[in-house]
Amino acid sequence: MKWDRDLKTGLALVLVLASLPWWALTTSYAMGIGITALTFVALALAWNLISGIGGQLSLGHGAYFGLGAYTSSLLLIRLGVTPWIGMLAGAIVAAIFGLCLGYPSFRLKGVYFKLVTFVSALILEIICRSWSDFTGGDPGLEIPLLRHAPAMYQFASPVPYFYIILVIGSLYFLLTRWLLRSRFGYYLQALRDDQVAAEVLGVNSLWMKLAGFALSAMLTALVGTFYAQYLLFIDPVSTFGMFVSVKIALSSIVGGAGTLWGPVIGGLFLIPVAELGNAQFAGTLTGVDVVLYSVVLILTAIFLPRGLVSLPEFIRVKRREMERMKAPPQPAS
Repeated sequence: MKWDRDLKTGLALVLVLASLPWWALTTSYAMGIGITALTFVALALAWNLISGIGGQLSLGHGAYFGLGAYTSSLLLIRLGVTPWIGMLAGAIVAAIFGLCLGYPSFRLKGVYFKLVTFVSALILEIICRSWSDFTGGDPGLEIPLLRHAPAMYQFASPVPYFYIILVIGSLYFLLTRWLLRSRFGYYLQALRDDQVAAEVLGVNSLWMKLAGFALSAMLTALVGTFYAQYLLFIDPVSTFGMFVSVKIALSSIVGGAGTLWGPVIGGLFLIPVAELGNAQFAGTLTGVDVVLYSVVLILTAIFLPRGLVSLPEFIRVKRREMERMKAPPQPAS
């Protein structure tokens, strides 16, 4: 593997993040923010595969997050199956659901795919809320606490969870890097930029989109299992809820959808800002995180339409403009 700038920068970032539990994330609250931020980095990378690189905007990725969480948790609670196996089952269920959803919607034109993904998450949320005998309904399900049981995906300290999600996010980053350089990735980008031209060149648009969508759904479901085991609790709103899908999409869009680093930057910036805002105004204001997400999205759309990943270029352009303004006028010849 060629160690280019992205790999070297990524390795440096992983080493810095891996050191945080020893000097920065020393309280349970700080550790919780760190784990949540890395969780949404991984989710944003998974979403980016189909919506950023593939250009098929999904507004309901909470559906696959929830399918992973509920499948693995129900297998554990009802049958005693370890979540290490349950997470694979959840990924398969999510992929099948994505294929069943994508096959008819990808054949339609316009906004239908976006609407179908949005509605699918709402439908799954309603089903989980209504089927209380099996899913626990609105109150949700508590996963049995086993203390330190690594074979059952449970640990006495939150630190192992931090490193697990760091590894998952790192693998998703490497997968995205490979995808951007692979023939499969080129096909997805070609379909995003000009589907008609790509089809003329022989790209099977339907099957390429389905493959990308299924892969994105599987990766999202794996993170759903992780987060359920970390919290030891699941409920319909915190898994299938609309706000979950919005946070996943915004983490990638604000950072820079369709790029390698955008989802990483977006997740590491957006989630801590929102969590700290909620903590700062706890007890006085509600919905602070929603306001912060909205403000960040608006400012990004106005000043950095390609996301925070384009900030260095934006600064360079502004600096050159300032230098030109300060430069003395050239005498007329």
